[in-house]
Amino acid sequence: MDMDSFILSTTNTDDESSILMTAPELADYLGIGRNRAYDLLRNGEIKGFRIGCSWKVSKAAVLQYIKEKSGLS
Repeated sequence: MDMDSFILSTTNTDDESSILMTAPELADYLGIGRNRAYDLLRNGEIKGFRIGCSWKVSKAAVLQYIKEKSGLS
């Protein structure tokens, strides 16, 4: 499966805003604190990127992190 197919298959196509999330949204999604979410992004455990001073992370990157940490990959 290529990355585009993976992203489309793991996101709700009715809500395209769910493809990317911010660090606070990441924290809510994972049930962790905001500081921990920023730490995960800064140290590269979850692949994200910055637009200006805001972090953005794809839902695919979050799902990959979950798979790796849970031993499902």
